[in-house]
Amino acid sequence: MDHDLLLKIYALLERTEETNENTEYDPADDPLVESLISLVKAKGKTSISEDFETPYIHPMITVQKWAAELKQIVSDSLNEYGPRN
Repeated sequence: MDHDLLLKIYALLERTEETNENTEYDPADDPLVESLISLVKAKGKTSISEDFETPYIHPMITVQKWAAELKQIVSDSLNEYGPRN
């Protein structure tokens, strides 16, 4: 996953964490959420992956529930790139 995409996902998580239950769903965020789901699966985070697969629960509910943990996953992935100039 590229660095810029990870930054966009991190920004989405920051917004979600700040507003949590008041987060408004924006269909424009769907590609970021789908990329986040792929990242979670690639990192082997089964508890979070299973929550994303819960029937009838919108993925943004899972993002809200796991926002802090998801930020850490994205942050760790960003750190794999090393310092950026």
